[in-house]
Amino acid sequence: MKDQTQIISDFIKGSNGLLKLRPAFVAHDFLPPGKRLGLKEEEYNAGKRGFYCERWFCSETHAVHEQDVPGEGISALEIPGENILLTEALETNGAEILGEAYYKKHGCLDRLAKIFDFGTRLFMHIHQKAENLDADKNPKDEAYHFLDAPMGPHPESFFGVQRFLVENNMQYDYFLPLMQKWEGGEEEILKYSQAFLNVPGEGFFLDSGILHAPGSALTMELQESSDVGAIFQPVVSGYKISKSMLAKDVPQAEIEKYGEELAALHQVDWEASGDPEFFKKRHLFPRKVEETAQGEVFEEWIYYGTPKFSGKRLLLKPGQTFLSKEPGVHNLFIWHGEVDIDGVRMKAGAVDLEHCDDELLVTHERALQGYTVKNTGDEEVALYKFFGPDIHMQTPSTGY
Repeated sequence: MKDQTQIISDFIKGSNGLLKLRPAFVAHDFLPPGKRLGLKEEEYNAGKRGFYCERWFCSETHAVHEQDVPGEGISALEIPGENILLTEALETNGAEILGEAYYKKHGCLDRLAKIFDFGTRLFMHIHQKAENLDADKNPKDEAYHFLDAPMGPHPESFFGVQRFLVENNMQYDYFLPLMQKWEGGEEEILKYSQAFLNVPGEGFFLDSGILHAPGSALTMELQESSDVGAIFQPVVSGYKISKSMLAKDVPQAEIEKYGEELAALHQVDWEASGDPEFFKKRHLFPRKVEETAQGEVFEEWIYYGTPKFSGKRLLLKPGQTFLSKEPGVHNLFIWHGEVDIDGVRMKAGAVDLEHCDDELLVTHERALQGYTVKNTGDEEVALYKFFGPDIHMQTPSTGY
């Protein structure tokens, strides 16, 4: 009988480095679902855990909830008759998937791609910086890309706080009473922020520590591999948020010293949150990748400006092809259309809770070797690539 290492190695060789994955859906019980993830109506219901509101791609990150489900959020390899998580495959065959150098430095893909799909705006929250977290937790810089789908009831995102609060050191005077009373605070925190329209095809980059309340647009996010956060808003569109979410990832020593409300507020990066040039510095829009252009066909950077992660979009008209070569391991997601990738079929929307044909993991060696993407359908293809740290070191700067 083959051991797991050999099973995975045979899968990699048999797939020629183009690895099919099983989808990873994540349930939440604090807000309603947007139901734009391509599932059947009845598949969104996760029982006592709420509804499936997110899909994570090529994920090695466990989704942390009060009702914990082992392995939730972690992708699995699509090997018939086996149930091997991506994290398990990386433990035994990491160098084979990631490449020797990347495996030695990172040991994993070290980024998380997802789509979040809520029926209302999200709550005001932050993801803490490394210096504000316990040693076993990671920070979470992140970037958004708004997909062309129904925009929901609140297609605008709140980012940061009004500058005068920070300039006059008044932020605690305004926010601490809201955190302390919690019940009855409603959505008052939003009036001290500023909103930006969610425009399909565009997005934003967010440093860890910045206050934000994402809008209801269907949002594809690329981020550091982490699920930390602190929530500062007790009610969203009538839905109550537990105050336990305020201090979920605040070190206990800080809570004992300052109280949970003030300890959480200390984790906010107030200078960045009050940046008067927030839009100028952090707005993302597609930028042509000149180096890989092939006649009329070209890729676009959609996530850029940081060595921590990066991402591209490839648009192909019917019949067009594109030869893709990359410097390292990455994964693919097709949003529109269907393609053939050297004999492997990918089709947008071909997904249920257990299987999919819209997601692939490309190993390091296959990325270097290259692969041909051909639009085999009758509509324009939108194909996305997600990269972890240090693979693309030279990307455009964010903003203008």
